[in-house]
Amino acid sequence: MMQFLAQITPPTTGGEGSALDLVNESINLARATSESWNGVWINTIDPTASGLWVGLVSLGITLAAVSILFLTLTSGKDIIEKQSWSELAALFIWPIVIMLFLGANGKLLANTVIFTRSFAYKQVQSVLEAQLGELTFRDAISNITISNIGKQQLENLYSECRNKVGEELVTCWNSKQEAAQKIVDEAEKQAAGSTPLKALRAFAETLWNNTLPGAAQDAVTFINDPGSVFREKAIPIIRFILYSLQWAFVNILEAALLLTALFSPIAMGLSLLPLQGRPIWAWATGFLSLFGVQLGYNIIVGLAAVVLVNSGAELASDVAFLFFISIFAPGLALLIAGGGGIALYNGIAGNAKQLVDVFSNAIGAATTLAINKGFR
Repeated sequence: MMQFLAQITPPTTGGEGSALDLVNESINLARATSESWNGVWINTIDPTASGLWVGLVSLGITLAAVSILFLTLTSGKDIIEKQSWSELAALFIWPIVIMLFLGANGKLLANTVIFTRSFAYKQVQSVLEAQLGELTFRDAISNITISNIGKQQLENLYSECRNKVGEELVTCWNSKQEAAQKIVDEAEKQAAGSTPLKALRAFAETLWNNTLPGAAQDAVTFINDPGSVFREKAIPIIRFILYSLQWAFVNILEAALLLTALFSPIAMGLSLLPLQGRPIWAWATGFLSLFGVQLGYNIIVGLAAVVLVNSGAELASDVAFLFFISIFAPGLALLIAGGGGIALYNGIAGNAKQLVDVFSNAIGAATTLAINKGFR
């Protein structure tokens, strides 16, 4: 499954230690989610212990048997009458292939699916380690996420001084500096390579500069501004919704991959039917296209994160970045992968048909030669 440090629940409470705790909990949640999906894959696609997989393989074998009967009644008689050994050889190629993949409760097919998923997953994850300038995609995403968590923690911290005035306000404001400094320091410890989070520190310093008594009015304006009230109440809800959408997209993709994998025995069993395109090629295209969506999503989000970090816009793009990774990036990745999937299917289907034709013609020629020699 795709792992993003941006894949977290936004903070809802203040406190100097909560920023660090939230990041740690988010990383642990992402890791636990990934491990859970890995366990589901292993337990579901198991030719020895998974009743679901064995049942689907049995259905695939039944469909293959019906397909063989259909081919025998419709094509077998004509092939024998014409004595076209190449066509007869071609007729037996797919039954042999299907027997190999679906035999032993679909062990070969299960191993192939698990291997493909493991290999593709590593390729998708390797994209997050791609370096652009001084940052990897993973580091850029991490820094944006941690910066925005830290910003909200600072807003929550200083909002406690709301509705205070005069000396009481200055005292409250000054008392928050140590806690605010700790939030920034802990955020930078969690940042990629413990690098300074320049945008977060600049935002915090703006608050610290309001600690002088002469700046008390600026502080009052900051915490009593209607816009700050909106940020405090509405923005966390928006963040929560957007984070939820992004989490749902990532996990829906993983569920779609597993569901597609479970349909592989049925696609294999139906591949004997004389259709325009073998169902197994359509299945393989759909399976690989889903990994294409994951790959494209990682690239899009990683590039956007690097651009934001390099331009110092981590905090300015707070909600905009969440909209991007939750709505626009998934849509773009699906659109691109969809077009690529069609091209991939056409390429696989066309080349596979040519390969089968060449193979069957070679077998047919060898069979004809052997029969002729036998009669001599």
